[in-house]
Amino acid sequence: QLRKEHPVFRRPKFLKGRRVPGSEIRDVMWFNPGGNQMTEEEWTSPFARCLGMLLSGDATDVLKFEGEPVHDETFLLLINAHYEPIAFVLPGQEHLEWKLILNTSEVAGFVAEPKEFASGDDVDLDGRACCLLQLVGGTQAQAREESWKKRRVDFPRLTAEEERAVRGAN
Repeated sequence: QLRKEHPVFRRPKFLKGRRVPGSEIRDVMWFNPGGNQMTEEEWTSPFARCLGMLLSGDATDVLKFEGEPVHDETFLLLINAHYEPIAFVLPGQEHLEWKLILNTSEVAGFVAEPKEFASGDDVDLDGRACCLLQLVGGTQAQAREESWKKRRVDFPRLTAEEERAVRGAN
């Protein structure tokens, strides 16, 4: 139902993090747990196991039959592939409001009573879990900014076993 109601989840092209033609808006933005945009170093880190994917509803080059652009809501998907929980700082300028609508840590998945968070708040993400938040207050442009409360993220050092696995993969 969510995918059916929101065209942002039905993009006909692969997301590349590049600007949409004729716009300054990227088709997708990637954030680290500190609320900062992902750096090249973080992408190549063997420990990059937690990230946020921002899908801005006004960042689409899909057109309606009449030639008008398709617009939608803005969503933030938080993914934690690590086995330990992690606190994720929500991106965006001050005074944005996000609503938690899906949490894979919960039995039902979809949240019965959606909880609201402000930009800069921490969302506690359980190990091996995903959360989906919807922008409900503020503008989509404000949501595409790094968190006004961003913090530095130091990824933990790899264990000896993880080091061997990384070296073996190269």
